Amino acid sequence: MTTSEHPILATGSVIDSKWVLIERIGKGGMGEVYRAHQLNLKRDVAIKVICAELLQDFKEAPDEMAVAVGRFQREVQTMASVRHPNILQIYDYGSIPTVGNGSGAPMEYISMEYVPGNTFRFTMSEEGFDTQADLLVDWIRRYYLPVLDGVEAIHANGIVHRDLKPENILMDGETPKIADFGLARSFQMRAVSNSWDVKGTMAYMAPEQFEDFRKAGPEADIYALGKILYEAVAGKMDPKTVPFKAAGLQTAATPLLGPIDAIIRKATHEDKNQRFHTVADLRTAVQVALEKASADSLPAMQPSARSRWVRFGIIATLSAVLGMTGYHLYGWLLPKKPSVDVTTVIEPRTGIKPTAAQGPPASEILAADGRTMVLIPADGEDPPFYSDRTPVTFHHYVEFLNQVTADLSVTDGIVKKGEDIWLYLGSGSEAYEQIIHDHGRFHLRDATWAGRPVVRVTWLGAMAYARHFDKAMPSYSQWQALVSRLTTVGEAPSSDLRETLPEPDPHAQMMATSSAGQTSPAKDALAGATQKPAKEWIDYVPTGKKPGESSAVIVLSHVADSADTGMRSGQKAPLLRYPWEGFADVGFRTVTPLKMTVVKP
Repeated sequence: MTTSEHPILATGSVIDSKWVLIERIGKGGMGEVYRAHQLNLKRDVAIKVICAELLQDFKEAPDEMAVAVGRFQREVQTMASVRHPNILQIYDYGSIPTVGNGSGAPMEYISMEYVPGNTFRFTMSEEGFDTQADLLVDWIRRYYLPVLDGVEAIHANGIVHRDLKPENILMDGETPKIADFGLARSFQMRAVSNSWDVKGTMAYMAPEQFEDFRKAGPEADIYALGKILYEAVAGKMDPKTVPFKAAGLQTAATPLLGPIDAIIRKATHEDKNQRFHTVADLRTAVQVALEKASADSLPAMQPSARSRWVRFGIIATLSAVLGMTGYHLYGWLLPKKPSVDVTTVIEPRTGIKPTAAQGPPASEILAADGRTMVLIPADGEDPPFYSDRTPVTFHHYVEFLNQVTADLSVTDGIVKKGEDIWLYLGSGSEAYEQIIHDHGRFHLRDATWAGRPVVRVTWLGAMAYARHFDKAMPSYSQWQALVSRLTTVGEAPSSDLRETLPEPDPHAQMMATSSAGQTSPAKDALAGATQKPAKEWIDYVPTGKKPGESSAVIVLSHVADSADTGMRSGQKAPLLRYPWEGFADVGFRTVTPLKMTVVKP
């Protein structure tokens, strides 16, 4: 696992004159993954590269570095050889010739399908579906069976994945897509190493894979599929669970859980010869279990039982009427109980129906606009909330504009919805005037600006973006908590909240707005130490105003640094501006609340 808090490639970098990097979206033992935009085909892709630390570690061991690169190339060949709707698609492979990683070797990369959703884990309940047969049946049919289809396609191509787990299956809306073939083994390809070492995830690793990784066959994937099914029923496995053992349900007394338990035990049998021989056999067993459970529940719904249900309904109705009457007559004698308002963590719209929140909230979530949001803990009386890790970029704002373009008008370089001004395009004479409108759509003049924070957006335009994605602008107190997190030394994820951007055009000049409301030339705000806009819009309601009263209640809030000793943790006094103003050094980010369980007395 790479320990670097900063991406190894700068946001805005262009790879092979094809892909402009927008943001880092993941990192792991083999490398880092970036969201990028393919310039010639006008589509978003995912770019995976071998991490700099991995190459650095192998600097004195070229043979091992060759093994790592070979495994990376194997992933490309493996993924490219399979075409299936439940397999992540690969587009291209190459290397970056000049990389400042100190290893003297080019950086290998894969371009592949970009899936903006969550992982397969998001479809599962942390506590399991064992007491909710209808949810379990729906999960199996909607998500689990398609995964089996994907694994069967892998095996049909002579490939064993060897690292199947919920985190290696991505959700494209309602469609699961198997990813991360870094440990895959193909019978048509030579091994990249003859060394004996353990690779994979212990909780899902078959015993024979631990004993000899090179000889793990399709039965190892079946073992992992059995463990995934077990988690769906019984809940997420404890990290302390003893690995390499057969799994089984503690209670399986229902028509559904009995057969499912037998399937789990057979799929995870410690002897691979006692497991299902193929994924097709596993799928058939699961389908038979679902059909049998459905058949067992039919007698209660037969017409012959209709009169019994009618009698039961009459009795239940009379009981309810008598109960309500008694409650109203003697309710004053009943002890008062607290009213409980139980809510769950707000999840962004990803096309996947969220389940009830279990355990502590996630430290990061993926919002509806495809951007990562991080959890900001409670600060004083303010509850915790999620905030964009970095300001909204040119790329994301252009995507938003194109989604609502039918409602907009563009006149004299000003983008408006009705009478509300959202954005000032400009003539393009300044480097930061990057957004243009042509043939009914919005574009960027220079794709290398895609990952930089968008500027010249008004407060009205920022609010429109936030509302479109079911989010909000930070309040003043939320901004204070955010700045406190940005400037607190050593507190994770403070470094994650800082974005590394390439140096913009050194000749670009921006207009910095002073607290007195005057303007003066200033150095490009994106080239500062934090390389962000010098200020950000927030939703500020001063004393005497009501929420929603926008006239003169807008704040340009300084991005503070550790040397700034303003109001609080480096926070400067807010600058009041009109909501239709746009500035060259002002960006914005969005937030979404974290709803907690509240007990009202």
